[in-house]
Amino acid sequence: MNAKTFLLFAAIHALFALAGCAAGSSGGGDDDSSSSSGLTWQDPPSSDYMFWDDATTYCENLSFDGHDDWRLPTIDELRSLIRGCDATVTGGACNATDDCLDLACRNDPCGGCDKLAGPASDGAYWPDGMSGAIDWYWSSSPVADDDYNAWYVDFYNGVVYNSYYGTNVGLVRCVR
Repeated sequence: MNAKTFLLFAAIHALFALAGCAAGSSGGGDDDSSSSSGLTWQDPPSSDYMFWDDATTYCENLSFDGHDDWRLPTIDELRSLIRGCDATVTGGACNATDDCLDLACRNDPCGGCDKLAGPASDGAYWPDGMSGAIDWYWSSSPVADDDYNAWYVDFYNGVVYNSYYGTNVGLVRCVR
């Protein structure tokens, strides 16, 4: 390739990259910036199911879309992705939050909504356009009064719940 062709190709590539940034991504669409929370989400997430400890390590070691400061989200951060389920969206009636992590914090509204009735085109309870398996995703938040459970969000039905992290595996969507 001659120098003129290379420069033309580089200029076109730069324009596409800038167009992607203007549309809300951070350079190529490999992560998703949530304008309401200011967080940047791994998109697509890992397709591997992991134990909670492995999920934490995965995020801490992730180098993705030019960044290496990823981490497993807290339950509040993960709930900030919920769309269309009033009981479990941030500020909804579900009491499981970063400020209330005991088992008793899981009240009836944490039970979510109808299956695959979320606003995303695939029925998920996350922002439209976000990708990944519609299933449950670990948070970094352990259940405060239980040494063996951590909180998660299931985007299939908007549920906020907890799971035994020693034997159960969930999906992982890192945040920065």
